[in-house]
Amino acid sequence: MADLVAPKSQPPQAKKRAVQRCPNCDIRCDVSLFVDGSLARCGHCGVRFEVQRPKSTPAATVQPQTKAPEPPFPQLEGFLVHERIGQGGMGEVFRCTRISDQVPVAVKILTPQMAAVPDYVRRFGREAAAMAQLEHPGIVRLLGRGKAGQHVYIAMELIEGESLRMWAHRNRPPAQKLAALLAQVAHALAYAHARAVVHRDLKPDNVLVTKDLRTKVLDFGLAGLHAEGAQCLTQSNVAMGTANYMAPEQRKDAKRADHKADIYSFGVMAYELLTGELPVGKFALPSKLVPGLDARWDPLVERCLESNPGARPHSALELAHALEALGGVARTLQVAPRTRKNTRKSKVWSWLKIGTAVAVLLGIGVRMSADYKPAKPALTAARALGKTGSGRLR
Repeated sequence: MADLVAPKSQPPQAKKRAVQRCPNCDIRCDVSLFVDGSLARCGHCGVRFEVQRPKSTPAATVQPQTKAPEPPFPQLEGFLVHERIGQGGMGEVFRCTRISDQVPVAVKILTPQMAAVPDYVRRFGREAAAMAQLEHPGIVRLLGRGKAGQHVYIAMELIEGESLRMWAHRNRPPAQKLAALLAQVAHALAYAHARAVVHRDLKPDNVLVTKDLRTKVLDFGLAGLHAEGAQCLTQSNVAMGTANYMAPEQRKDAKRADHKADIYSFGVMAYELLTGELPVGKFALPSKLVPGLDARWDPLVERCLESNPGARPHSALELAHALEALGGVARTLQVAPRTRKNTRKSKVWSWLKIGTAVAVLLGIGVRMSADYKPAKPALTAARALGKTGSGRLR
């Protein structure tokens, strides 16, 4: 009789993990050990979020989810509202037509809840004030602002395009093409910084890419006006912006965020678009993560991500020139170095200028000496007359 073989013990089936995406960095996080409504911390960016576990219901009673009806469009005097095209932290954006001239525009409206808070209304007005100073092809243009009933709004030019994040994810551009796009963003930042406007919330979602591969920087909702006399609504020791893109000094105190904070955010954005990862902690250089990447990217990104603002590039214009070299784009501004022919010419002109200056100084000296020579005989005659007069008196 054959021996009965004891059945081998089967390993217990692994329980299916519960996964939820982080609302800040969109990374999938394991929330299996958390109950519904508790707070979990993202292991990637450190942001805490509320766990939402699906309710267990019998299969027979599962009802198909019906899409909640969208709220009605706001009524804005002077505009015809067509559709909702976006939603941000402070309001919603609608595709509209300006009735006066039938121009398509994008209208950003502050939500009624935030419109009831005076500080948010002032901050919304600050965005309009920042945009009003900027007239650049790489920045979304302000067309008007106003208030219609309970709605506070900003009217902007309507850009047909998609965010830089979505465009890069869909097209997977080579590094050279990406450098050409980022150079446009750097030029727009340099223009804003020259007018004392700091964006303070720069990220791929706040850059639009058009069909003809032109970039437009938008969403100046956190922009800081650093001109003398400008009112600063940012409270001390308050961090404003998106956590992963904020400079260290901006996280500690938003009032310290100058144009160097935008350069740091620019470095985070460039690193993420190149590697698909965020530069958290001691990060690897881009060329180590992307095979075949031009090594000139490494010092550019590394300098932007310096914790010390003084060690970062001096200006966004410096970044634009470096990126144009990486992208193979002809430079629009030649700052240095000059060609050898121009250098020799400049030396000749320098010597001619020095010679002219020496000749002028010699001429002035000769003229002065000529003016003082006739004074000596007159002085001698005066002394002689003085002596004669004194002799006669005796």
